[in-house]
Amino acid sequence: MSPTSVQLTDENGDTVQIDRVPGPLPVAESKELGQLRRAMRNNPRINLSDEAIETAVGGFLDIPRLTILAAHKNNVDGLNSFYAGATQLLVLEGLFDAEGFSTALGNPRLSGQVNAPTAPAPTGVRDTDGKLLAQLKIEFDSAAHARRLVEDVARETLRQEGADYSDSILSNGVMTPVEAVLTEVHYADNTTSTLTAALIDGTSRDVSAAAARHHLPDASANEQSRVVASTFGENFAASRAARRRKYNRDAERYNAALIRDGLTMATLRQLQTRAIPVRLIVGVVLGDDAADDELAAAVATAQSSRHISINLWSDAAQDAMTARRMVNHLLHQQMVSAAFAALVADEDLTAEQVRSLLPNCDTGPMCNLDGRIHPLWRAVLIVHTLTRHKVFDEAKRFIRSDRGFGQVRDDRFAGFLGVLIDMPWRAAKPHTTDVARRAWRNGGALYPGVFSGWDPVPVTAERLRELAHDGDANAQHTLAVLSGTALMADAVLTRDTGSKVDDGRVPYRATPPVVLAPWTTTVQGRWQAKTVVETFDPTRAGGTGEGKSAQAEYTYAHVTESGELIPDGAAHEVLLERHVFAQANPERAAAEQKQRRQEQVKREREKEVSRADRNELSRINLLHTIGEARAVVDRLKAEATDYPVPLTEHPMGSPADWKQIRQSLRDLEDELSDVRPPADSQPARQRDADRREV
Repeated sequence: MSPTSVQLTDENGDTVQIDRVPGPLPVAESKELGQLRRAMRNNPRINLSDEAIETAVGGFLDIPRLTILAAHKNNVDGLNSFYAGATQLLVLEGLFDAEGFSTALGNPRLSGQVNAPTAPAPTGVRDTDGKLLAQLKIEFDSAAHARRLVEDVARETLRQEGADYSDSILSNGVMTPVEAVLTEVHYADNTTSTLTAALIDGTSRDVSAAAARHHLPDASANEQSRVVASTFGENFAASRAARRRKYNRDAERYNAALIRDGLTMATLRQLQTRAIPVRLIVGVVLGDDAADDELAAAVATAQSSRHISINLWSDAAQDAMTARRMVNHLLHQQMVSAAFAALVADEDLTAEQVRSLLPNCDTGPMCNLDGRIHPLWRAVLIVHTLTRHKVFDEAKRFIRSDRGFGQVRDDRFAGFLGVLIDMPWRAAKPHTTDVARRAWRNGGALYPGVFSGWDPVPVTAERLRELAHDGDANAQHTLAVLSGTALMADAVLTRDTGSKVDDGRVPYRATPPVVLAPWTTTVQGRWQAKTVVETFDPTRAGGTGEGKSAQAEYTYAHVTESGELIPDGAAHEVLLERHVFAQANPERAAAEQKQRRQEQVKREREKEVSRADRNELSRINLLHTIGEARAVVDRLKAEATDYPVPLTEHPMGSPADWKQIRQSLRDLEDELSDVRPPADSQPARQRDADRREV
């Protein structure tokens, strides 16, 4: 358990582990709210109506920070942007009151699976000058109709299998921002319209947070979902001023309880789930002739790029999204540098940024001629940075929250690194990339030594081999990660499966980290690792020339303990996975091979059939054949009753055909007489169930 973790007992008597104690809920002064309001109104890139700005300010919580981000000075502000198709959306990221969100736009992430009414199609909103604003409009028959849909979506989302993250959120909080757009809700019966922050991503997270916040110990699942749904309806119907007053009362109450009583379950449920990170759309860049549904189409495009009901994502794609968000979270927590985040994004780094990644080291050997960090060294820096103790713990905590995992083992964590590491060569190695990703999810290069206190050594592969030979642990780990990454990228080192042992591809079962851990501690392993690093080419497909790497444009040479190439005819012997296994642990490889040979000999001996058993089988086959012949004769005899009408040809053919068949049977009878056993021979062998002692 982490030194910052605490354990509480919940209402049912179960133990809940909290990896990081949440702080008090932020409470803003009226003056601070006014400053944020003015900053948003004066920012030319924020195109919201005054009422929409009031709604945004009424929901935001970390007001001083957001005021700095929203302020537009010297053509610079803190808004983030992303493109949805050709439309640029501007978002303000901060903490938001969880009870200030609504599900008025439905649940896009589970749109095809949630059993709830479909929300009406949204349209754009124009200001008095006819310009489109960064907000949507949606129309319902009545306020009751809108509230019913909001409640139904919340209730059915919570009931959907896999959509309830409440346990994970209670332990870790909501770490992945939800996304929302300010939406005007109009009613056909002329009821006063409602302006709400409608969720477009993260509905399950917000609903799960509400389930954790309003937990009822003795309630059934249906009753719990009903209570959560009713809170969504009540918050949707309440005014923004009423929601703000309620939040301030709750914040003051539970902050005081935290000081007075320490962390209790009641306090935890509020502190962990009430303030949720959000990316709120506050601006949009559109042309003068943009249609009314331009923003709605852009929101739908953004949803289609991430939602499982619209665009099914592979496991690797989901891991890549989580991994990128994880790095952004670590950057926001100031646990990694901006240069490292740029490295992970595979961006070009300045010489100063490269030096900042490994200060006090000559980073020249890590870089190509163009100054870019070599992809294998990029992998080493990613592995080293994300396996440092505090960073590693925080990264796993984020993954648990983002994906709703109960735990993240080291091998599963390696899978999130693998999809970041293969970015530079995935296009050049399409046939082996999926194999490599499975190897990373099986542990990859994260053997126990990688988690120890080591530092990368930026020198040539030959120098790494020499240092590792002299006992330098830093050089040994650096060489292992470099070469192991290359072998997995080209499908030479793959995930552990029993079939690899059965068909002789490897001498024993082991995951990639189990193989890599001792590999560079052996003389031959160090020579081989050095050869692998020098041979690897991120721009071409490589491998063994077999299986998934059949399209390999280059292979790795198998070397001896002195680094010499092993000849194979006119060429050299190609490095195969079994060679790496044997180099990593030659004693185990020899012992496993010897044991398998012994088992094979034993199986072959068991398969040997005695002459007596073979003769008995022949007699059984003969009786079976005679039985089939008798069945044929019976069928032909039945057919003969129809000759000459309706059959015009006798079933036995001509008299000559019949004579030939009869003669064959008589010859068989004569030959059978020649093998008649004498009268004093042993009784015939019978079936096991009928055998008796004589």
